[in-house]
Amino acid sequence: MDDATGTTVHEDLVVGAPLSMEDLDDAQRLARFAGKYIHDGCQVVEVRKVGSDSLSGYAWAVRFREGG
Repeated sequence: MDDATGTTVHEDLVVGAPLSMEDLDDAQRLARFAGKYIHDGCQVVEVRKVGSDSLSGYAWAVRFREGG
């Protein structure tokens, strides 16, 4: 729950994102994922790199609000 807005915050784990995501700064990465989630009426609030059992050894955790 996001106390500031009273909405529920969800989190997706994105495995297999393009390697070029590594070259982006935080704001660019947030904008890139926001573009992917906007069609579902979602607002991305955070993107962070996390460890994963994938081939690359990491994934992206994307936190978002629905209807934002």
